[in-house]
Amino acid sequence: MDIFNKIILGIFIFLIAIVFKLTALTSRPDYDGLLLTNTKDRTSNYEFIKNLNEFVIVNHTVKKGENINKIAQKYGIDVSTIRGINNLDVTYLKPEQKIWVINKKGHIHTVKNGEKLETISRKYNVNTETIIIANDFDEDDELTVGDKIFIPGIKIHFADFLLPLTRYRITSRFGSRMHPILRERRFHEGLDLGRCYRESVRASSNGKVIFAGRKGGYGKMIMISHKNGFTTRYGHLSLFFVKINQYVKAGQIIGRVGSTGLSTGPHLHFEVRKYGRAVNPLKYIGKQIFLSNS
Repeated sequence: MDIFNKIILGIFIFLIAIVFKLTALTSRPDYDGLLLTNTKDRTSNYEFIKNLNEFVIVNHTVKKGENINKIAQKYGIDVSTIRGINNLDVTYLKPEQKIWVINKKGHIHTVKNGEKLETISRKYNVNTETIIIANDFDEDDELTVGDKIFIPGIKIHFADFLLPLTRYRITSRFGSRMHPILRERRFHEGLDLGRCYRESVRASSNGKVIFAGRKGGYGKMIMISHKNGFTTRYGHLSLFFVKINQYVKAGQIIGRVGSTGLSTGPHLHFEVRKYGRAVNPLKYIGKQIFLSNS
């Protein structure tokens, strides 16, 4: 090979090396505060993501057979972290559903109008310096509305209960109403959630089944006992898959929507009771409480 061809070959190899280097750089996570673009191979490499020192966000596609507990375990985080950043009031997920996942335990805060780092720090009871370090802020960085900030060491606790249907329409709320069949004014002690016949009904929280059978106007009904004096009731079912004294977990399928008992059509009658007294379920569903580990 003559000198000219060697020079041409050398230039060609050099250009290839530059292209590969640029490709490697652009495929790396583009970490800027909380913003990240990911390549497909990296977002599926759980160990790679979990072991990164810097904070990253990935857009995870739920696979068949995955649940929120398995996903949290893969990324080395808490279930509460996934629920918090996605604002999920449920723990059950569907295949192909896309959710945000982070590789550190904590919470993502979206900056609102008028907020400063000090006010955010007080809200979560986390030291300002801790937030600055976690987000790699400079001292002169200013927050703007819409900025995403990682709050480390925060655990999100969702107060008490989940809605027992993945999709629903509230057809009758808690409180006084005209009974649709008896045609007299009565106090409605729960929520009526309209849904298709035989749609899956899920346990609203962990607990123990204390009743599964027919009960007057409820028709086929399940009653579950929970901690702190709470019970939940699931009425007008077409089928139930649990029995008395069985322990169930939040999100577990316990029955199917029906129209048994005093019912005008397929729906779920859902009640939350505190020491036997009916309370408004909407006051106990999906509320976020921030608990600091610092």
